[in-house]
Amino acid sequence: MRKSARSLGQDYGLTAQEMNFVLKEEGYLNGESGDYTVTEKGEKYAEERDYHRGTGGYAHYNRYWTTRTWNDEIQDEIDITEERIREIRQAIALAKQKVNAQEEEYTAVEYYENSNENTSESNTDVFVIAVSTLLTAAATYGIYKTAPHIKRWWSDTAVPGLKKAKNKLTGSISLCNLCKP
Repeated sequence: MRKSARSLGQDYGLTAQEMNFVLKEEGYLNGESGDYTVTEKGEKYAEERDYHRGTGGYAHYNRYWTTRTWNDEIQDEIDITEERIREIRQAIALAKQKVNAQEEEYTAVEYYENSNENTSESNTDVFVIAVSTLLTAAATYGIYKTAPHIKRWWSDTAVPGLKKAKNKLTGSISLCNLCKP
């Protein structure tokens, strides 16, 4: 019967990550977590199958993955004791701490470098935004204050003037003009 690293690890009280760490230490795997390959030593115990879900469309719908299963006989070859389990867990914990420290350091350095590089650009951007906001506010206030005057001019001057011009062009006479002597 074939088992995944997770199933193999359960027999020893290990997680899949811890079991893959053991298999790497024993020389059955090469690579890093998430990107392991089987070595020559591991080829007689491991079987890999590649899968592809090609549903078409976007690239994220076309998944590729590989599964790796191990023959039960590998359990006879691996030496796992309680002390070794503690060592494995300590090694994985230290590796995680190291990765986290590097990520935090990288993030801090990246933030510092980006903040120094973009200082002049950000100052210019802030100035442009401030001026744009001020001009928009001034235009809005101007429209607010002139709207009643424009409305009165439109109804008292523009509309009657347009009606007179229309009447002159079409030659029509309004009834009010007939009433005048």
